[in-house]
Amino acid sequence: MPSPVLIAIDASPASSALLTLARRYCRPGEDEMHVLLAIDSTFAVHEQPAPYTAEELEEYPAACEEQQHADHAVAEAVRELQQAGFTSLGCMVAGQPVEAIVAKAQELNCELIIMGHRHLSRLGRLLDPSISAKVIDRVDMPVLVGSA
Repeated sequence: MPSPVLIAIDASPASSALLTLARRYCRPGEDEMHVLLAIDSTFAVHEQPAPYTAEELEEYPAACEEQQHADHAVAEAVRELQQAGFTSLGCMVAGQPVEAIVAKAQELNCELIIMGHRHLSRLGRLLDPSISAKVIDRVDMPVLVGSA
């Protein structure tokens, strides 16, 4: 049975580096890839990809745009992994990234989490510890952190 791997992306250009990292360390047919993108719940219009109503587009234009961007990023990542021969699924969830990543990894019983790391100053790390550091502290599986 393929071992599940969770790739946490953020819709930035650096996400492609995480997919490259996944292709380097994982094998098609042996590893099942799950792409996750967590967005702030204030920018989540729908739980699942769905067309927006005229009212939603008028009332929440920034949220609709943000969610469309997130859905597109997940779809692109899944397509890239599938083209590389991986079984791959993706989802966008509304919520805090740390909680979303940890919950999804535990739900899938993942063997590995692949995620990025922002280069913060010492003051930045003190004021807002990195998401990757928080995830590492909360899971009992390996976390492969790529430079973002």
